[in-house]
Amino acid sequence: TTPDLSKVSGKVSGNHFDNVTSGNVLSISARTQQLVQVAQAFQQALHRKKLIDLSELYWRSLDRVAHTQPPNANCLAPQTVLIYGYFQPRWDELAWINAIAADGSVMVLPVGPDALFQQVQEGIDWLVDQGWNILPKTSDLLTVGERLSQIFVGDYKSDKERKNESDRPWNGEGERADTALVHCYGTVEAEVRGTLTQVKALLQNGIAARDIAIIARNEVAYGPQLMDIGWEYGMPIRALYDTPILSTRLGAWLNLLMEVMDTGWPFEATAKLLSHPLGSNPDGNFWAVVRGEHPVGFAQWQAIAHHHLQLDLSGLANVNRQRRPETWVEWWNALFQTFDLRQRCARWPRESIAFNTLRQGMVELAKSEEGAIAWSDFRQELRDLLALLMVPAQPGRGGVELHKPTSVAGARYRHVFVIGMVEGVLPAAIDNDPVLDFFERQWLQSYGLTLPTAVELARREALSFSALLQTATETITFSYAQLTDRQEQLPSPYLKRLGLGETALSVKAIASAEELRQVVLRHNQPLDDKVLPHASHAFIVEQHRESRAAPDEYDGVVGIPFDYSNWKFSASQLRNLGQCPFKWFADKALKLGLPTEIEEDLSPSQIGQLYHQVLELILAEKQRNPELDITGAGILGEKFAIAEADIIPSSLSSWNLRRNEHLRCLALALASPDFLPDGAVPLLLEASFQGEWQGLAVKGKVDRIDRTGQGLILIDYKTGKSRPPGIKDSNGTASIDIQLPLYQEAAGPQLFPDESVSAAYYYFIRGGAKIPLSTKAPQHELPDAIARCKAHLDQGHYPVQPDRQESACKYCDFDALCRRGDRLSRKENKHVTD
Repeated sequence: TTPDLSKVSGKVSGNHFDNVTSGNVLSISARTQQLVQVAQAFQQALHRKKLIDLSELYWRSLDRVAHTQPPNANCLAPQTVLIYGYFQPRWDELAWINAIAADGSVMVLPVGPDALFQQVQEGIDWLVDQGWNILPKTSDLLTVGERLSQIFVGDYKSDKERKNESDRPWNGEGERADTALVHCYGTVEAEVRGTLTQVKALLQNGIAARDIAIIARNEVAYGPQLMDIGWEYGMPIRALYDTPILSTRLGAWLNLLMEVMDTGWPFEATAKLLSHPLGSNPDGNFWAVVRGEHPVGFAQWQAIAHHHLQLDLSGLANVNRQRRPETWVEWWNALFQTFDLRQRCARWPRESIAFNTLRQGMVELAKSEEGAIAWSDFRQELRDLLALLMVPAQPGRGGVELHKPTSVAGARYRHVFVIGMVEGVLPAAIDNDPVLDFFERQWLQSYGLTLPTAVELARREALSFSALLQTATETITFSYAQLTDRQEQLPSPYLKRLGLGETALSVKAIASAEELRQVVLRHNQPLDDKVLPHASHAFIVEQHRESRAAPDEYDGVVGIPFDYSNWKFSASQLRNLGQCPFKWFADKALKLGLPTEIEEDLSPSQIGQLYHQVLELILAEKQRNPELDITGAGILGEKFAIAEADIIPSSLSSWNLRRNEHLRCLALALASPDFLPDGAVPLLLEASFQGEWQGLAVKGKVDRIDRTGQGLILIDYKTGKSRPPGIKDSNGTASIDIQLPLYQEAAGPQLFPDESVSAAYYYFIRGGAKIPLSTKAPQHELPDAIARCKAHLDQGHYPVQPDRQESACKYCDFDALCRRGDRLSRKENKHVTD
């Protein structure tokens, strides 16, 4: 059912439904008739369980109002009441008020000549028919809000007709010039900051927080930003709009816990659970152990939590079972105690309320279920509960309140700030219901189903705004943002209806220490602040990084020579240094490499290790038995099993699905004529070497060295599909191969000083082909490229200068540190000077 239809389901009797569903109603669509039947069935189903929809409350409660004296014990006797703030009573509310109100009762309702009050006037006429009397308003002295409200509804009297008003000047529209203001901001954040700055100024001038209100038609959209900036400004904001428990810290923690249990305690999700603010607050040593062991599955996490956190997770074992609902509630309560959840939630008022609300909701949930219930069903019920149960967004005591217009009707505040005054928000856009359009609603009214039409919805919105205006007794400030999410917004038409023009914004006052630091940083003014020296230093560093100035020490140009006389370079180190000096500097000099962590899935390096070890084992067998057929499935399967036992983690559940793929890849590589050409004899496998090359101490490991009729052949296995990028040439392109020349000129002579090296090439395992040096590579520039690498070391000059194709950046762990981006183009052709 639609919400509107649900709201009137208590007002109409079954006869009204019958008028629609049983009569020959040609003007109403079959879809609408079906909708009414669904609403009727919904209502009857509730009644069979002795339940009612909330919208039926007033109508069903009429049966509990006593009409005779003395009243029945189960009935409520009429009494004298004062009803204020219900300025748009529905028919069910009017009927209830009329029933419970005794002689002398008073109800305050707004009236006026405008059509805006048509529905209210109909209610007043009905009350008069029931015996109520109309009393005129006794006071003619208006507050700023009441005067604005009269202007809004077109019932404003001129100053000449109000001789008892103050002598303070009014603007041309009949409003005090400094009591009703309109401010326009560029963005929503600027609007929030500007509004809260004015609020803070009032608080510092002695105005009590209870005398100030912030009103937003869409309080859910403004609430989080108001609370965040309010915290920065040191002024609490109370936001009492409802938010589901699922959106709280508690709801997120519970949802994450259920995800962890359902997915078998995977690494990432469980780590998020334990690092949650409601988690166990593990220290850095714990995370170092977790990254090293990389636990997966309940048993591994249980062991590590018990040993390092003294946390007993045994209650979470075997969750997939059936229990009675009350037993499930007991199970969850025990779980809450295990994690000390009540105490952890007590740090925040909202989380504490959420915890108590959830526990009460779970008790009610258990009462509604009968018999044993499986975990999967109870889990879904609990998730629904988290989405349905509501708590205040920001409860607590004190602070400036955030409200929506309808929640302040009848209240009084000295100073009111109405934010978000844009078209489509205040007033809200009136959209046709796709299930029950406005045309159908008009026809249904003739059958007793009084659903609001488009005109009535517009009147309700305007009447609500009129009531909002009346809440302000001294000042009221309207504001709106020109842009929201980069979308232009127009001011609300209500502002034009009020006759208020935009007020020029004065220079915004500094409302927080953070804003003060921003101003001081921009104007380089002294300030006694512990944070500012560090912030100023960081600001200067960032200005320099983004400028056209040559790189400095924060871009790797430290000016400290590196003594590499005893440093042994590998091919990969020289490649990093030659592709981007900063990459080598961050990794080797600063030692900022990522901590060792076991991967959940096979990494490219692990696959490479697997392939290398399998080929090494097969060729080692070939060395012992030259007649061995290395293409046979038997030898491959045997050596593959040995290698996978050494390299593949036992926790990798998907390995069985991938194993055959890697076996096929290796089988094709072994069968290729290029793998072990005729006449080639493997001499060394995984041969380590050390030596001197191009004036540098080097080290490395050659995957394979074969002896052929032409001389020694040095081979390096690659699992990729293309040549590895080299180091930069004179044009900045990573095109100079460094690995094969290093092997030929350093490894070969050191390992076989009496034999000549005829060639070196890469062998691509996945493609089953050998790839020699590219004929297009400018290898003649290799000495100059090595000289540039030495110059970087000698000068302590390691700027962020990746090659033009940014090959150095593809597998770099330091992109967040170097922040290359467009700024590097501003530093091109800049040279470091002493």
